[in-house]
This record gives sequence, structure tokens and C-alpha cells, in this order.
Amino acid sequence: MQKLPLLEARSSFEQRTHSDTVLVGVFQDSKKRALLPKAPYDLGVKKLDKTRTFEGKYNALQFARFLELQNCESTLFVGLGIPNELTPEKVRSVGGKIWSKLFSEKCKTIVVDAETFLNRGLPSEDHHKWLRALAEGLILGAYQFNKYKSRSDDSAESSYRFSFVCRDSRQLAQVQKELAEVQVMAEALRVTRDWSNEPSNVGTPTYFANEAKRLSRTHGLKCKVLDKKDLIREKMNLYLGVSRGSDQEPRLVIVEYVPKKLKNAKKIAIVGKGVTFDSGGISIKPAARMEEMKHDMTGAASVMGAVLLAAKWKAPNHVIGIMAFTENMPDGKAIQPGNIFKSRNGKTVEVINTDAEGRLVLADALDYAQDLKPDAVIDIATLTGAVSIALGKQCCAIFGNDEGLVQSIRNIGDLNGERMWQLPLYDEYFDDLRSDYADMKNVGNDPYGGAIRAALFLKQFIRKNTRWAHLDIAAMDTNLGHISYYPKRGANGIYVRTLAGFAMEY
Repeated sequence: MQKLPLLEARSSFEQRTHSDTVLVGVFQDSKKRALLPKAPYDLGVKKLDKTRTFEGKYNALQFARFLELQNCESTLFVGLGIPNELTPEKVRSVGGKIWSKLFSEKCKTIVVDAETFLNRGLPSEDHHKWLRALAEGLILGAYQFNKYKSRSDDSAESSYRFSFVCRDSRQLAQVQKELAEVQVMAEALRVTRDWSNEPSNVGTPTYFANEAKRLSRTHGLKCKVLDKKDLIREKMNLYLGVSRGSDQEPRLVIVEYVPKKLKNAKKIAIVGKGVTFDSGGISIKPAARMEEMKHDMTGAASVMGAVLLAAKWKAPNHVIGIMAFTENMPDGKAIQPGNIFKSRNGKTVEVINTDAEGRLVLADALDYAQDLKPDAVIDIATLTGAVSIALGKQCCAIFGNDEGLVQSIRNIGDLNGERMWQLPLYDEYFDDLRSDYADMKNVGNDPYGGAIRAALFLKQFIRKNTRWAHLDIAAMDTNLGHISYYPKRGANGIYVRTLAGFAMEY
């Protein structure tokens, strides 16, 4: 398994004997000239600025090998731009770019001169937030999935260390706390990313159920697994219908984090779509890029990461993660267009398109979640291709029946750089889902507004007094190479931090 970098904080450069690289942040003044940091970096930056080699421009990097400053062989000057234009998300992004540069230069023990990265235009009590954002970018950018390479590259075997030097003793304890939280965050996101990247010949419903049990034992979570017989008893006929064409039996996995102090704790249910491979069923998908359909279980993988992270952060609320794993395959037993099934809550559904399977799985799983009497239900799924057409790869769609809940999730997402845009749930969109033979169809005839209709389909399974939000992450679950701290290809683990943050704040 790949080793993630170690994050630590210390009070001086002398606490360790040697590091190969020191990171130095350089801001610009109002005339876009480099603001000189304190000695011993000032002369180096002044010379670089004079030659126009490096002016402190945002996202600019200048590597100086064998500069021998602060007991380090080399120095990486990091451009941060004009202070009042900097945001935590920009700091995360530059952190991801720093990691790529350090990796290419084969730097492994790195000292971060924290003082040079602090935005002096902000109150001192906010300084640790900037260092946290930098640490997030560095460690999230370091992820690679090398499990199946016969000869893994250097990053999988090597130990990388980032030491944040914080001279202000009043800040040091807070920075240490932030870095510890970032370290466990990265480990939780690695679970989500690894699960989603797992090839479907390995990552079957049974495999993920067993992994959930193993992780639950390790991290003190409760875990319960429902097999096919249990799902039949639960009358989850929509969920079972999707699994019919596969030789792999479905597994509904429930993991539970219970805080030590239950008084005043809210109960939050997070439900994830876990289609471990989606061929489209009888309504089969085109061959191009079908290999990426192993990622159709990213919603469930996000649930596992979020519950682990809530537990590691010691969230004050009770969190229940529900992961509905199955394959969607074509077979003689497979669900067929025109089939009608009765859902767990008694409503009947005519299946028009077997590639609109995620909403069928979630409908029964959401109904099950509501039996647990949660204060809020959130589902997360790679549900529709239509959301990519609507919003592109810059944010996910969020829907809900409670404005306060939706806004709370969006606010936490904004803090993490995990943006969401609310789309409407107008009843008129549901008219196209009415069936002549059943209570509803799983898709309509209108080719437009597909993400909204999918959300409205799910809403039919939400009870009157349930506070519910739905995240359609189909555009954002993979291949976010335009954001430096996400992989160019494969799973991102996006929205795990938001879900765990919601469990902390709700």
C-alpha cells in the first residue's frame, strides 16, 4: 500500500538535523512585485525578482537546488500572489502543485516555513486555517493507486515527511491539531479512492462488505451486512431487480459510528449507491469508456470514508452509513425494459431503461434508512450523466426538501472547496415519469432535465417528515485533473470531507 506523507509541526528548524528542501511562501505587493520574506530568504528572492525569474505570482514555483538555507539542501519558492486575492481553495491548489514539483525533484524530507505562508491581512487566529489548506493540498495531491503495478514507482515505497515550522508557540498547538486532523482525513479519503479505483473483478459486493467489516473492527464501528435472503425479507424488490443479471449477489452494508456522549446527538443517515460495475444491463452502454463504470460505486465508497472520518474526528453526532452494493449486468435473468416491480415502500415502478438502475437501488435503501428514524438523510450517488451536461466538472448538483439542510451542506462544501449547486424539484418535472401501468416509470420521454427527474424519482420514496438531501456527483467523482490536488485519472474522494464536516457541525 502506498505510504501517504507524514505531517508534523515543530517550533524550530533545529529540531531535526537535516531536510532536503525548505518551502518558502512569497506574496506580492499591490504593484505585483515580490514581497521580500525575512532573512535568510530575502537576498535570494530579491535576485530572482530583479531578473524577473520569479515575482511571487500565484501558483509560480522556483526551485533552487543546493541553496543551503535553514539547514536544507534546496529551496522551493512558492508564489502566493496578492494577499487579499488568496483563498483557502487557492492555497489547496498550490499545495497540489507543490507536491508534483517535489515529487519530480525527488525531495522526500521537506520543511515548510509556516510563517512565510501566513496572510498578514487576516486575524492571527485564522492563520492555522491557511496552513491546514496547504497541508490538505500537499497530502491529497500525493495519492496514487499502485496496487496492481508489478513494479510500483518510488512514491509507493518511500516515506515522505512535511515538517511545518511554527515559531509562534501560541499557534504551534493549534497547527499540530490541524495537521493531525488532515492526516486522518487523508487516510479516510484513501479508503474512498482505493475502493472506487478497485477493478470490478476484485471489487465485488462481497469484497466491499468484507472490507467494511474489517475497517469497522479496526476503527471501532458497528457493522451489519444484509445478504440476498435478508433483502428478500426486507422486500427490496427494486434493489434485487437490478442485481438479477449478475452472478454476484448484492450486499447492503450498514456501518455505524456512535459518539461517546449521545445526549443531544443528532442521528444522520448517509446512503450511497454502490453499483460495482454498471454495464447498463439490457439497455447496455456503449463500449467506449465502459471500463470507468467500476466507479459507479463511488457514492458507497464516499459513505465509508465519511463515516470513518467522522469517527476519527470524534464527531458529536450519531452517523449511520448505508451502502447498497450490486452489479448491473445483462443476463437471461436480468431485469428487462417494461418489467414492473413493487418497491419496499409499496409503490410500483415500471422499468423503461435498465441503465437508470441507481435510482432503483437507492429507492429501497432510502426507505430502509428512514426506518432508523434519522434526523436527516443524505444520499450520494453517481446517478446521472445528465448532471454533467447541466453543470460540467466544476461542481455537483444538490437537491433536497429542506432548505436549511441543503444550505448547511453547501456551506460546509464551500469551506472545503467541494462546491455544490442546488437544482429545483418542481413537481411538473415528475409528470413525464407517470406510467400507464404502474405508479411511476424510472425514466421519462423528455431528454432534458434528467438529473432533476432522477432526484424527483427518489423524492417519491422520502416520507413526509424526513429531512432529505441528494447529491448527484456523477460529474465530479473521477478525473478532476484540472484541480491540482486530484488525480488526472481515477477516483477523487470528493465530498467525503463535506459529509464528515456535516456530521461534525449538524
